[in-house]
Amino acid sequence: MAVKLVYVARRRPELTPEEFREYFADGHASLLRELQAVMGFRKYVQSHPLETPVNAAFAKARGMSLETPPDGVTELWWDSLEDLVAGFSGPDGEKAGRRLIEDEAKFIDFTTSRAFITQERQVV
Repeated sequence: MAVKLVYVARRRPELTPEEFREYFADGHASLLRELQAVMGFRKYVQSHPLETPVNAAFAKARGMSLETPPDGVTELWWDSLEDLVAGFSGPDGEKAGRRLIEDEAKFIDFTTSRAFITQERQVV
């Protein structure tokens, strides 16, 4: 069954939101396109938060924190958990994983970001 890596990213404190978005959308995305064949993921999507008062209204109506939303969310899909593990295994997969970490360190604050594996359950 298909699995997805969800990465909720916050920018490094010395970067502006614009600098983060620019690198995320161009530099990091280019690297993922390059590594796709080695890592074997079948889909890569970036989500960029909109700057709108609707975000605050949505959070306030639910009693949620009005803290700034994450700077970006990434989703990568594999056909199975085994395929995900294989994508990071062996010399090529390990090298690709190291390249990702090195690149992410340029613009992501690891201490405030989160990543986890999920499995979708379609409801509608």
